[in-house]
Amino acid sequence: MLNQFNIRPRFDTRITLLQLSVFILMLLLLSRMVYLQWMQHDGLLLQAERNRLNVVPILATRGSIEDRFGNGLAVNHVSYQISMIPERVDDIKQTMARLIEFMHWSPRQLRRIQKRIKKSRKDRPVLLADKLTWLQIAPLSAHLHHLQGIDVKAGTHRYYPYKALTSHLIGYLSLARPEDVRQGFLRNEHVGRSGLERIFEQRLHGTLGNQQEEVDAFNRRVAVLKQTPPEMGQDIHLSLNIRLQQAAAKAMKGRTGAVVVMDVHTGEILTLLSTPGIDTNHFTLGLEQEEWSSWLNNPQRPLLNRTIQAAYPPGSVWKMIPAFAGLRHHSKLARGHTQCPGYVQLADRKLRCWKRTGHGRVNLHDAIQHSCDVYFYELGDQLGMPALRQEALAWGFGKKTGVLLHQESRGHLAPPLQQLHNGRKRTWVRGETMITAIGQGQITVTPIQVARFAAAIANGGDILKPHLELGKKAEVIRHIDIPKNDLQRVRQSMYDVANKPGGTAYYRLRHSPWKIAGKTGTAQVVGISQDDEHKSKIPSRDSHKDHAWFMGYAPYDHPKIAFAIIVEHGGHGGSAAGPVALAMIHELEQQEASHKAAVNVH
Repeated sequence: MLNQFNIRPRFDTRITLLQLSVFILMLLLLSRMVYLQWMQHDGLLLQAERNRLNVVPILATRGSIEDRFGNGLAVNHVSYQISMIPERVDDIKQTMARLIEFMHWSPRQLRRIQKRIKKSRKDRPVLLADKLTWLQIAPLSAHLHHLQGIDVKAGTHRYYPYKALTSHLIGYLSLARPEDVRQGFLRNEHVGRSGLERIFEQRLHGTLGNQQEEVDAFNRRVAVLKQTPPEMGQDIHLSLNIRLQQAAAKAMKGRTGAVVVMDVHTGEILTLLSTPGIDTNHFTLGLEQEEWSSWLNNPQRPLLNRTIQAAYPPGSVWKMIPAFAGLRHHSKLARGHTQCPGYVQLADRKLRCWKRTGHGRVNLHDAIQHSCDVYFYELGDQLGMPALRQEALAWGFGKKTGVLLHQESRGHLAPPLQQLHNGRKRTWVRGETMITAIGQGQITVTPIQVARFAAAIANGGDILKPHLELGKKAEVIRHIDIPKNDLQRVRQSMYDVANKPGGTAYYRLRHSPWKIAGKTGTAQVVGISQDDEHKSKIPSRDSHKDHAWFMGYAPYDHPKIAFAIIVEHGGHGGSAAGPVALAMIHELEQQEASHKAAVNVH
């Protein structure tokens, strides 16, 4: 049996070990406290603040787009929107069921919302619905205190007052896609998808603000501590004249086609109309698949911006190209005359004039005024395809105009040599060159190219870059050197088209308040044999009728505007497209009269 003296040393050793252990533990705790309180102080304080505070972004109001007179083309309407922060919602399924009771969403709308929630960050607001009126939102607002994570805010939504009239130019918005989010946009922001909404996205978008909120342990907002307001986007002022565009659309009478009007000195675009259009307001939150499919499958192709994307055979509006080429190359025919019996015999073929009985003796002036095909067949044959191509390139065809819109077509010009099926090349056959000289065959042009061509004739040879911003300085791409007398010969011929008996647009435009210099054109759509004696008969189907062109400038003595009009399957340019030009001239004349009256009053 151990005595008391043997036990005591062992007990003292245990006590010492215990004390040492306690000391080491206290030292570790003290070290950890010093580390957390001093070395990690800033980081932990920030983390604590983050747990206590929540930063919610505030969307900026988008800038407006206005025409030259301040009429809103893309504006913001006050409305209400419902959003959800998913991480603050305990039971999303139950919350959505409650929302359906108030908002009466259809199953399709619900699926779209659920898909949006699934793709979004849990700590960011997800847009559930917008463009709501107070009457729609009032029942829900009264019960918001029962719906954790749901918020109703007053805001704005994009609205396009002129709908289809400006759809191709202005474009539309849609909710941010994954690729937009990767670029820094929020999931519930709207982003420009087409037209000027896309081109000017950075200027229109504005800068986000934010709101610091204090939240409780359940992540519910207790108080708003600080708010940094967003900066509104920049307003864009266009050169467009919306009243002129309305006059053009009314004169088109629902027909398919395009109208371009531009200032002959500055390159400002006054009208850029493509018909038919679409109501882009449907894109703001989401488009029904049936409606999108109907647009895609519509044979009139309402999604196509015909002013810049559609390339057409130019028909007789092209005839000024061989006219200028003939004068430049001192062609004998350009300064002489020929006989038009109604056709040109080419080997065993007849290339016919539109006037079956012929025009008789014609020179350059007569050929433009009466649009004689035979004269230009022979002129083209004298010049050859390379000279025609070179002249067309000089006047801006075969290239994009550079207008600030996406997907502009460059049209098509025949290459200097013809490409054969076996890969070999050869000079163009005479017949192909001759029909190219009257605007058929191996060429296509866009309406905006034709309008710029008319502007260059009016301003003395300056090839301008068309633009859409009001007050922007004119940009001359190049100047065409052409003798003044030669230019005047073509101008006078174009004047007589609309102002002298026998001119192809005289009947429709003889009473225009501004004297017009122009050129009609009829572009063949369906190939018809040149030997067909009944070529002048109107095809039985509208889709087989020729396209109708009219281009020109006004007023003749002191040009202000140039225009190009095409009516698809419209038939004759003077009767189908001419009245559109007349309607626009009347509108501009009325605007000038109103302006003068207002100035006199003041």
